[in-house]
Amino acid sequence: MIVPVTQLSPRFHDALAYAAAHFQGRSRPNTRVPGIAHAMAVAALVIDLADDEDEAIAALLHDVVEDGGGLAALKEIEERWGSVVSGLVAECSDELEPTDRTWRQRKAADLATYPVKSAGALRIALADKTDNTHTLLRALQTEGDALFARHAAGDRATFLWYYEALASALAARADELGPGGRALLCEFRNTVAQLSAFAAPLAR
Repeated sequence: MIVPVTQLSPRFHDALAYAAAHFQGRSRPNTRVPGIAHAMAVAALVIDLADDEDEAIAALLHDVVEDGGGLAALKEIEERWGSVVSGLVAECSDELEPTDRTWRQRKAADLATYPVKSAGALRIALADKTDNTHTLLRALQTEGDALFARHAAGDRATFLWYYEALASALAARADELGPGGRALLCEFRNTVAQLSAFAAPLAR
């Protein structure tokens, strides 16, 4: 049974505590922002997009598996919150266990899954990337070229390739996002356009 997000159950609060414990002592890369802040921001956006507690819980937990938890964490998520939540988390993870693939290889493989992602996973991914790009745009405006030296993409071209390809992949599924999702997609695409416009002059 779907629990409306306006009536969040103890399952959601349990997931919040679990995510907070996972990210305890960790900050977002190269910032002083606690890692849990991103999970909370993504969950808040998803709550606006879908009246589905499972999606809200998966949004809280979307980084847990690929950020060190691995298959053991995915199994625990399934045991505690069910197969719908664990399935969404798996769909939103670049990889379930560490590999030797490069950042670009991981992202290219993830982009290839967008045509077949579930609508719930698309909404979580959109919320995740929207929060990420807002943070990156602020950093780019403040730091300029220094951002590319520390970002996992490694260089400006790879950075812009990914976010522009991501915007296109999400736009191709826009009709499945729902009205709120389509509005957030417009916001995301505008932010990507700002990233591209701001970064382009730096190359000259």
